Amino acid sequence: MSMLGCSEYRQLALGGRAVVTVRWVVDRPEKGWTVSGVFSAALVGGLIGTFFGGFTKFLWEKWLPEWLTWKRAQRVERERQLAYVRAPAILAFSNLHFRLLVIEQSQAANYHYVKQLGQGDYYIHSTAYLVARVFAWQEILRRRLASYDYAELYERLEEMTRAFSRGYPGFQVWRLEQTEIGERMIVAGDGDDVACLSLSDFLDLLEQEDVPRWLSSLRERVTALLDEPANELGRVVRVDESLIKLLAFLDPKRRWRPEEASVAISAPAVVAGWVAADLLESEAAERLLARMTDNQAPAREPEPPRG
Repeated sequence: MSMLGCSEYRQLALGGRAVVTVRWVVDRPEKGWTVSGVFSAALVGGLIGTFFGGFTKFLWEKWLPEWLTWKRAQRVERERQLAYVRAPAILAFSNLHFRLLVIEQSQAANYHYVKQLGQGDYYIHSTAYLVARVFAWQEILRRRLASYDYAELYERLEEMTRAFSRGYPGFQVWRLEQTEIGERMIVAGDGDDVACLSLSDFLDLLEQEDVPRWLSSLRERVTALLDEPANELGRVVRVDESLIKLLAFLDPKRRWRPEEASVAISAPAVVAGWVAADLLESEAAERLLARMTDNQAPAREPEPPRG
């Protein structure tokens, strides 16, 4: 039953004007209020108020300060761990960026030049080292910062992994191959420090009578890039984009990385340079760019068998 209702309606005439009066009265419930009912309502209201008051006090005086303190401690420790590896990681990523840029802009002219001099292995091995060193610092970053809630860095590392592993055979390095190469390139330093295998030690491995399997495979992939840079342009562009994103994350204010390591390789700009240098005809350039746009990854990395 409604608690309020209009119980009386009048219309009076005063001085030629009609005055309407409405009187509202409170309708009483049929059975009326009881003392136990009032007490129960007050008790429930008191319990609710106590709960919300205690929860609010806990939120503002205990949980929130502790959460903010934990987040700040995470951020400080995260930056401390990153400081150990920032400079060598930036060097590794920027050096590979510059090598890929030169290879694509000139269609591996430096490689063909030293190959004519009988020193083609130099360019293959040095490029293989730059790629392997990137995999090493990728693995180091994952290990160092795995427990510090660095989702933004993780996504950038994953993007580089996908750029190398997806696509067609050639300069394709599968996901677990990247992990293996990275692990084998890591050497222990002083204390908890880690470093990457030096170039001289890397070359010594390549000059052994029995070259390790992972090095032979990497050499083949790099040779495919140097022999057919035009066919690998799409993959190289995706790899380089991931490198530039990592560099921007590690050094957002460009305190360590060179100015040139801020812009990723542009496929249209590279192809236009080929056409201008008579390395590629215009019609072939249009077909190449169209193929890259329509089908950047015609095949994916094979999935391991299940079960």
